[in-house]
Amino acid sequence: MTDDEAAALHGQVRAWAEGANPLAAAVELLIRSGLVYAGAPWVKTDNAWKTSAVDFDRLGYEIGALSGGEQRVARIASSLGQGVPVDLREDIAGLDLEHTRLVLAAIAHAAGLGEPGTTIQTVDGVPTIVPRDALASWPNE
Repeated sequence: MTDDEAAALHGQVRAWAEGANPLAAAVELLIRSGLVYAGAPWVKTDNAWKTSAVDFDRLGYEIGALSGGEQRVARIASSLGQGVPVDLREDIAGLDLEHTRLVLAAIAHAAGLGEPGTTIQTVDGVPTIVPRDALASWPNE
């Protein structure tokens, strides 16, 4: 798969997830972890419509073929994307630094806090709109 083909596939999956922060976060986590690629059994593509999606049920079924770190990321992504229960104590403790950063960014994105924005705080007794930083951002690719 060429870089252009991978970028097209990633764009299709991102477009499918657009509009739902937790789903978009799950997709981005899978993409940045290298788990969205042509031929992945959990990536469903309709070439006629030029669209792709993640089948989280299939990802759960195929999870045994992944490394331990990939399994942890896949479980966390499945929880964000489809509400599959996950044992965060178990899965977070086994992540390496790179995957931990990605999971933090995914959780921030799912909560709507992945970009700088504003919030309302009481300042001198008056509700005031104040800027806020992103809770966590996606690492640069």
